[in-house]
Amino acid sequence: VTVTLSGAGVRRGDRATLTLFTPAGAVRVPGRAAQGGQLVLTAPYVRAGLTPFEVQYAGRRLSGELRRAPGAPVTPLTLKVGARGVRVSQVRPPALVLHPLDAQGNVTDLPVDVVIRRPDGVTLRRRVTPTHLTAWTFLPPGRVTGLLRVVATTGDAAGEVGEVDVLPGPARSLRGDRGAYRDIRDALGNPVTPDESLTVTARDGDWNVEVPLTPVEGRARSPAPLPPGARVQAEELR
Repeated sequence: VTVTLSGAGVRRGDRATLTLFTPAGAVRVPGRAAQGGQLVLTAPYVRAGLTPFEVQYAGRRLSGELRRAPGAPVTPLTLKVGARGVRVSQVRPPALVLHPLDAQGNVTDLPVDVVIRRPDGVTLRRRVTPTHLTAWTFLPPGRVTGLLRVVATTGDAAGEVGEVDVLPGPARSLRGDRGAYRDIRDALGNPVTPDESLTVTARDGDWNVEVPLTPVEGRARSPAPLPPGARVQAEELR
């Protein structure tokens, strides 16, 4: 920030002080006229936004406000993804949060273009504008498991590729008999992950029977025989 006092009344050697009232406190910069007719005060302050200031010279004070706009966004943009892995059946999708910065660390106000590539091959495009120093959007995962990728650009700046593992939902169906089960899938038809903890429940007369299963490649074998009509459910995130 530079303030210049000029005029015939400014003499060589005259002194003045520039004060900026910033969120981090007052910044005071004294100055001295190197030649008659002009006195230059420069404060090393590069934050964008509205900043009140005051200039003291020859027993007088001049106050006002200056508004500094952020510069152009710079590469790389840092993408912050709310979750690295989510259930495909999760009600609330993961979110992307981005703080596009200029060379001085100010959040820019240019729109951010977000491209989301879902595991099912669908590409979604969204444009978001930074609000309260933050640009963000939800990342709809779709109905198919796999790797979701997201990229963002703003101005001439680009960033890294964000990734989210879209995992199967809780197990909801299976096929098989005599304790051997296959095609263990979630409610959307996706095979469950190998480390999914399951419980098969059934009714045997007056008794409730529960047997834990650990599927491997979509198959599992019960350690004990189960009566007909057994149902599967996940032990977590029911």
